Amino acid sequence: MFMSKHFKYLTKILHPYRGVLYFVVLLLLTHFLWKLVVDGDLHGQRIAIFGKDLTPQFHSLSVFTVNMVHWLVRLFPNTDDFYKNGSLMYFQDGIRINIIWGCTAVKQLYIFIVIMLFYKGPWKKKLWYIPAGCVILWVYNIVRIAMICWLTYQHSERFYFLHEGLFRYIFYGLIFLLWVIWEEMFAKVVVPQEPLEGKFPQIT
Repeated sequence: MFMSKHFKYLTKILHPYRGVLYFVVLLLLTHFLWKLVVDGDLHGQRIAIFGKDLTPQFHSLSVFTVNMVHWLVRLFPNTDDFYKNGSLMYFQDGIRINIIWGCTAVKQLYIFIVIMLFYKGPWKKKLWYIPAGCVILWVYNIVRIAMICWLTYQHSERFYFLHEGLFRYIFYGLIFLLWVIWEEMFAKVVVPQEPLEGKFPQIT
């Protein structure tokens, strides 16, 4: 009786936050599933999925990412001496940044897709919201890497803060924001209210 009473009280307190709690649980499960399925260090070159080595395929994705980032950085001022070579990008007098599979946003896209697939909401809307969210995340990733390249030119000490800190937190914050938009605008079921006519005595 004592435990049951406290459990009901705790459930009542957490009820307004059930959506956020479900999001956190899904996020943790996606990380756990990733560890089971994927064999590869986010800071390394090699990656295998279900034991199959997919390093060459992901290297091609890394090179494609480099091409997109290089194109974007060259739009910034004073970037004529910004070069690319395979998966490498660098300013002539700057640090060399190697784009590996962990820089291609594959894991973040996977997390977003899994969360959206297992979260509540109409499937017809998921069919367009999930691809749209993936495009937003992919574009952000290109901008993220471009900003890191540009902001670390002649300031290599900024790299760790930007790469491991600021832009990574923004990345996961963006995933959370996309979920919030889904939760508030698409997942909630609006129950139509019955008309008030006939609910109260009428004075004639």
